[in-house]
Amino acid sequence: MKKNEVRYIVTDVVSIPVNRLVGKGDAYRTATGAGWGVVDWYSAVNNYTVPVNRDKDDKTQLLICDENTSAMLYSRCGHEFYIFPYEEINMKDIPRQAEVDAIIINDSCGYSFWEHEIGNVKIFVTYDENGLIDTYRLDNLTGKPCDDETEITFNDLQSEEDYDMISRADIPGTFEYNKKRTEKSQRRATYC
Repeated sequence: MKKNEVRYIVTDVVSIPVNRLVGKGDAYRTATGAGWGVVDWYSAVNNYTVPVNRDKDDKTQLLICDENTSAMLYSRCGHEFYIFPYEEINMKDIPRQAEVDAIIINDSCGYSFWEHEIGNVKIFVTYDENGLIDTYRLDNLTGKPCDDETEITFNDLQSEEDYDMISRADIPGTFEYNKKRTEKSQRRATYC
């Protein structure tokens, strides 16, 4: 049985998890289901500030994308549906789960994606002078690299095993590595 797999985008200041989901239903529900991750119902009763349970009698309720989250659903026929923070979602516009070929979810914890076939989601990055990822984005099958971007695969990202075994302080160019080197040279200067 397949299971979700996590890999990491390693930048100079943070390691960002990228989770490849094996369940289309879970990915679709997270992107479009109220209370599952990306969207929630909000009401004028509390000035649209706190998620509420769905009440069809409350005609002021709106399905709204939560802050710091977004989702992109790509259908087989080329239709792209985007969900952005604070945006109201019309349920009639969301492609049905059966039509979706790829789903990309972004939240404050990182990225999650589901793809019908490997390669339906592309990862584009640029690198800094230390070889660490400087900028990054996930796109669908039709995505093309922008200036200075390189397309990489999910498997090119740092594995969960390496993430657990290698301290960021041991990766040249990271904030932690530079801080550790600075502290060492300060200690040496103190003893000289």
